[in-house]
Amino acid sequence: MRTATVLTALAFVAGSLACSDAGPVTPDPGPTPSTTTVAVAFAGGTVKAEIAASRTARSTGLSNRPAIAADSGMLFVWASDQHPQLAPFWMKDTHFDLAIAFLDANKVVVSISEMTRNTETLHFAGGFFRYALEAPKGWFAARGVTAGATATFTLPAGVIIEP
Repeated sequence: MRTATVLTALAFVAGSLACSDAGPVTPDPGPTPSTTTVAVAFAGGTVKAEIAASRTARSTGLSNRPAIAADSGMLFVWASDQHPQLAPFWMKDTHFDLAIAFLDANKVVVSISEMTRNTETLHFAGGFFRYALEAPKGWFAARGVTAGATATFTLPAGVIIEP
């Protein structure tokens, strides 16, 4: 599907260049990062996380970005619990190391995994989960966040959670 989208976009750009003398075209930088954020707090610290509640945002995640700030990340949100074997995460096209905490519907950490940049290793939750929080690698360990810890956050009004 990505190949068809890329080919269509290239054909459009080529056609636009052929029919225009407006000068060079700036290439599309790719997906626009989410602008909706939420503070996800643990006893040892807080992550300012972009919210990924749509299928597209959850699929793209933090891939194809050059870097991530020290106390920032992404909160993946689902409308219902996810089976750990059916919803793994990977680091393909992600250019920095991350850690991921899987949280249940009560915002309790089920498990945490450290993930290495640009790899296709699958990372599975240790149980059913409703949320997944990505932060810079080592963030959870440095703040004493382990399985069983509870996060505190409230999703902003108007956030639409796709199945």
